[in-house]
Amino acid sequence: MMGTSKKPVNKGLKPLVHRFFRSAPIFIGHKMTKKYSNITDIVFLNSNSKSKEDYDNLFSNGLFFDEKKWQNYNLLNVIKGLGNSINSRLRNRMSQLSLGVFNVLENGPGRNLSVNEEICLFNAFGEIETTNKIIKGIILDNYSLVSPTLFHNSVHHTSLGYYTIIKSIHNSCVAISDGLSTNFSFINYIKMREQINSSFIIASGEEYSSFFELDQTMSLKIIPAFVSYRVTPLTEKGFCYAGVVNSLEDLKQLEIYKKALTIFADKETFFILKSDVDKRVITEYPIILDNPCGIIFRLAVPFYFKIKGLSLVIERVKNKIYYFEVNL
Repeated sequence: MMGTSKKPVNKGLKPLVHRFFRSAPIFIGHKMTKKYSNITDIVFLNSNSKSKEDYDNLFSNGLFFDEKKWQNYNLLNVIKGLGNSINSRLRNRMSQLSLGVFNVLENGPGRNLSVNEEICLFNAFGEIETTNKIIKGIILDNYSLVSPTLFHNSVHHTSLGYYTIIKSIHNSCVAISDGLSTNFSFINYIKMREQINSSFIIASGEEYSSFFELDQTMSLKIIPAFVSYRVTPLTEKGFCYAGVVNSLEDLKQLEIYKKALTIFADKETFFILKSDVDKRVITEYPIILDNPCGIIFRLAVPFYFKIKGLSLVIERVKNKIYYFEVNL
């Protein structure tokens, strides 16, 4: 899954000029037109909400920008009823992660998937519950026999493997799993893809595992939550990677922050920025909790709910603030 071959890149003048004009603003006469990327075919999924109507109601009721609303929104460790279109024998072997990824791809961008679209799966911990079962079977259960089917289900690209096999597709696939730094890997992937004039598919999610409870140094609330969408570059409206600053104070000094009507932020930053009465601050936290890939969900939120005007989507990572401009 990971080893997609690529042609060597010519380092000559033509590709250099090509890359410059791909990433630079386009000038028409004296007018500068900034190019964005659009996000479409978005599917969110967690244990409580499975349809667009569910999330629209939650948004209308203030779940995404009123922390008091979170108290009555209980998320479970399992999403029931997934994979009904899959053969039952195969479905029983699939993890919650594989079923969740299959669901959001099948009901989102997979409906009109082009053969040329790359599919990229981001998740921090991969098939962690399957790996947990292997560890328990070998070490904790007195070296008992472990089902051999678990081993080929324990790698981080298993979910994409199931999806491509079940749907009989041969698209280029990439799986990126980088622990708690996966959000940073996503930002770098988006920056790289901005130079390529072709649409691509993003999928992300995590599954719950009792393995998380063994780490007493962290108290992450990780529940099954999934997202998938299509990114189409070089559009008149949409998002673009805008830059990085050292602190929130530096971000607030930027002209783009002053002009932005809405800020989309992680939970910690959400509470800090709530004091800025001139901004509407929104977080995806209540629908995914401590999912390490929150930026992937967050970037889709303004498109999902059609938030008009200039917005910023920010991510705090490696002691810096990365931010995307969204103009819809």
